Amino acid sequence: MKLPIFAKLFLTLLLSIGVMIAVMIGSADWLFRQGFTEYLQQVEANRLGFLISNLETTYQKQGSWDFLQNDQRQWHEFLSSQRDKDIPPPDNRLPPPDDNGFSPEDYPPPPDALFLGNRLRLLDANHNYVVGAHFEEKPIIRALKVNKQIIGWLEIRPNEVMTDELATTFIQQQKKAKYLIGSLALILSIFAAWLLARQLLLTIRRIVSGVKALAAGEYQTRIKANGHDELGQLSQYFNSLAQTLQKNEVARRQWIADISHELRTPLSVLRGELEALQDGVREPTPERIQSLHSEVLALTTLVEDLYELSLSDAGAMNYHKENINVTDIVLEIQQQFVSRFASRGITLREISNPHIQLPVFADARRLYQLFSNLAENSCRYTNEGGFCEITLYRTKQTVIVTFQDSAPSVPQTALPKLFDRLYRVEKSRSRESDGAGLGLAICKNIVEAHGGTILAYQSQYGGLSIQVEFPLLLE
Repeated sequence: MKLPIFAKLFLTLLLSIGVMIAVMIGSADWLFRQGFTEYLQQVEANRLGFLISNLETTYQKQGSWDFLQNDQRQWHEFLSSQRDKDIPPPDNRLPPPDDNGFSPEDYPPPPDALFLGNRLRLLDANHNYVVGAHFEEKPIIRALKVNKQIIGWLEIRPNEVMTDELATTFIQQQKKAKYLIGSLALILSIFAAWLLARQLLLTIRRIVSGVKALAAGEYQTRIKANGHDELGQLSQYFNSLAQTLQKNEVARRQWIADISHELRTPLSVLRGELEALQDGVREPTPERIQSLHSEVLALTTLVEDLYELSLSDAGAMNYHKENINVTDIVLEIQQQFVSRFASRGITLREISNPHIQLPVFADARRLYQLFSNLAENSCRYTNEGGFCEITLYRTKQTVIVTFQDSAPSVPQTALPKLFDRLYRVEKSRSRESDGAGLGLAICKNIVEAHGGTILAYQSQYGGLSIQVEFPLLLE
């Protein structure tokens, strides 16, 4: 039979607490018995004071222990005579009679409740046996002295059995009290274990319910995160995961919608042109064929960009990294784009420090693709009569390449979105329709694949500034 997690947790907590209570009660009972027994033994030993005094007095009269040597009968008679006496009150005064007119001497002697006679033995000064009981247990020892000289030893065997009725009653009362307290503690523990297990299970159930909702595609699901313990942190992580999945789902749907829109435009143009040719509305002149070819090229470029972006997103884009100098690649890009910039009435300025060494560990082909996209982006969106400037410099740990151009600029709010897929600024920077908004997204993936960063700023010349930063290859 499978136990639910609530039962497992409840039984585990209850068993742990129950064992702790049992150990505490057992330990307390054992310690109490030990301490109480030692206390009774000490009280018992102190009661021997009167007997010791009489033994010392008798020895002083007899001069030796010969009168008791191995004479058990004489020894018991001596002890009996001591029980017939009471410890004298201070100043040898007897207490006054009680309410019935009887003095303490009129009452019979108390019984030997602790059986001292069977637990006493007398030794001489040299620890030789004189008379008394024989036992192996470690005794309580009291010295017998006359004129400050030891004349013998009185030993008493510890009483292992509680024979005093008051002591036994006291122990039973303490035991009942401990069992009562233990029972109350166990009841409280059951209640506390139930509350704790229930509280933990509520959080776990919320998380399980949330996971089921996420598995069903309900990414808007959130759960209540209480506390700062591990379960509280898990709830917070769950909410973060749900939020990320929700954003990704929204981005995926937007991505599909944007791709459909981007593909629909050139396909619609192609369809219209071809249908016009089929219907005889237009003649298949070389100009019209060239227009169709241009639309096909635009569509091919879009599909290739989408393919490149999907490869970089999936990590499937091939990178053949080696030690290269970034300056060489940037100079090659500059030479190839000078004529293209000039054809659009834009100046591509010379690099001020063309001999700087910028060693990095990278794929030269992908860096060429990266800088080509950045140069093409600047050439496409810079106003006629403007310019583009490429700067190179290095720090102690990084290589930095910056593409800056003149007007038009990009709104500050649009800068963080420039590297999003299919994003295009809807104003002057996107005045041409031949861009699909994928170039900078591909650039971002290439840079991140090399452990670098790419950021967009408003240029000091009134246009856009793209800064690329790579880790410097230290020699």
